[in-house]
Amino acid sequence: MLENARLRVEPGVIRTFHARRGRVTKNQIFALENYFSKFELADGPWDFKELFGDKNVVFEIGCGSGESTIGFAKANPETIIIAIEVHRPSISHLVESAHKEGLTNIRVAYSDGVQVLRDWVADKSLTAIFAFFPDPWPKKRHNKRRLFRTEIVEMMQKKLKDGGEIITATDWAEYGQQMLEVLPNSKLSIRPSWRPTTKYERKGLAANREIMEIQAIFN
Repeated sequence: MLENARLRVEPGVIRTFHARRGRVTKNQIFALENYFSKFELADGPWDFKELFGDKNVVFEIGCGSGESTIGFAKANPETIIIAIEVHRPSISHLVESAHKEGLTNIRVAYSDGVQVLRDWVADKSLTAIFAFFPDPWPKKRHNKRRLFRTEIVEMMQKKLKDGGEIITATDWAEYGQQMLEVLPNSKLSIRPSWRPTTKYERKGLAANREIMEIQAIFN
């Protein structure tokens, strides 16, 4: 059961996230026991053709409570979205919401999104990669932990099909500038119509920080 599962993270790897275990409530345990198996993807490597046929596949790193995941899945019922998260209470919220909405195009994994993308996702197999409000690691000595750094962006590019895209957003202006610098063909964009205002976005807005929506398309 997920509340007793250990997060899969390789020793020595520079983490792009805070590993928060978090207390799992009774309601969350119920959601995990009853709904998690409906959406869980077994350990990879994954063959998307075998798993999903000819459907397009999107990969979301750090889905949080899944507000954006749910929004995308409802707006794109013929596309599979794989949501990766390291916080168990957040996963429980996502699978409960997906169950209540009757969504069948969401899959989840409890793991480090970067490692899963590197080791379990084949090259040129994704139509998009999402990462909304990744940890900005604002202290300069921690910048090396940021998700959007050159070596990870290069790996992301390898996983995308021709014409694939990376879509991200941040409320941290300096990090947003870094994203624009390391993401080839990137530009400021408008919020996708399917993406709701998330918890982390609301915190940024409450602190009077500007939201930067960024898109990069790879041909």
